[in-house]
Amino acid sequence: MRRRATWAAAVVRLAVTGGLAALFLAVANTSAATDTAATVAGTSSPLTPSPGCPVTDPVSDPGPYFVTDSVPLPAKMSPTFVDNHVDVMLPAGYCTSRLRYPVVYLLHGAGDTYQSWEKNTDLDAFLTAHQAQYPYIFVMPDGGHNGDAGWYSDWADGSRHYETYHVVVLRHYIDASYRTLPGDIGIAGLSMGGFGALSYAARHPGMFKVAASFSGAVDMLYGAPASGVAFGTLHNQYGTPDAHVWGDQTADAATWAAHNPASLAPELAGTRILLASGTGTPGGAQGDALYPVGGPFDPGGYAIENTIFQMNVSLVRALDRAGVPFTADFYLGGYHGWPYWQADLHWALPLMAQTLGRPA
Repeated sequence: MRRRATWAAAVVRLAVTGGLAALFLAVANTSAATDTAATVAGTSSPLTPSPGCPVTDPVSDPGPYFVTDSVPLPAKMSPTFVDNHVDVMLPAGYCTSRLRYPVVYLLHGAGDTYQSWEKNTDLDAFLTAHQAQYPYIFVMPDGGHNGDAGWYSDWADGSRHYETYHVVVLRHYIDASYRTLPGDIGIAGLSMGGFGALSYAARHPGMFKVAASFSGAVDMLYGAPASGVAFGTLHNQYGTPDAHVWGDQTADAATWAAHNPASLAPELAGTRILLASGTGTPGGAQGDALYPVGGPFDPGGYAIENTIFQMNVSLVRALDRAGVPFTADFYLGGYHGWPYWQADLHWALPLMAQTLGRPA
């Protein structure tokens, strides 16, 4: 059963120099549970919830638990940062054990927020039904959305620092606040988040054991230079990257390539890569969105998914050239929408579990 709680950090020291190059964090979590004892059913022995537990009676409420946390930010990030909230799902049994757990980061798309995975999928019910298979801490951070979609990058204009936030600030905070197994980390994302998952894995080799992309925009140089013009035009409406993010697609092609999964394919060696995408045509297994009655109406979602599919084909070619193995589920049909990303997550989690460790 799920229990939502909201936590806040109390003590943070951040020294930021050289454009956030050095961060010294000391984090104390004020939400650590008090030593309230619950009586174990059938015995007279008291059970004290483990530190960080969001409930006082873990016997009657064994989890998993959703927690909404807030991550302290360095001073340089605070003035322009969109949202430092993060959803965390703690596995069943977290409150009654002292084990440490692998971590899976779930990244959202350009029109979404840190809450989108919980609100738009069956993540809660699915993990409750498969507690033994996926005993992980799931972390769902914010990455900006719409005109402020961050593209999981430190922006070229210096105004946003999403990459530093996610791979340094957030990661250290999660490790300090929860019982994680540092180094036993997976990452997955949809659309912009699929880009982010593979970009982070390539730019930080060895940080993630497995990286999964669901309908990911995994080749942002596909169709260049025309695609750069289109991205800039659609930025305010759809959150596609404009020149603030990586500069001009032509003049600053090296910066684009330095974040682009297809350009960084050789750097993905050593990370298990999972790719899922539809072809962007009607008739997919999770239904259609062509008519404004009886379900989602998103005819444009087919065109987006078709372009995404072409990006994935481009990435696959780059991976093949680099000799980097991958596992793919490229299916007929499908639009760019949540029913397909939920199914992609169901497909990916068993494969991720083959790579991630067990609680220890």
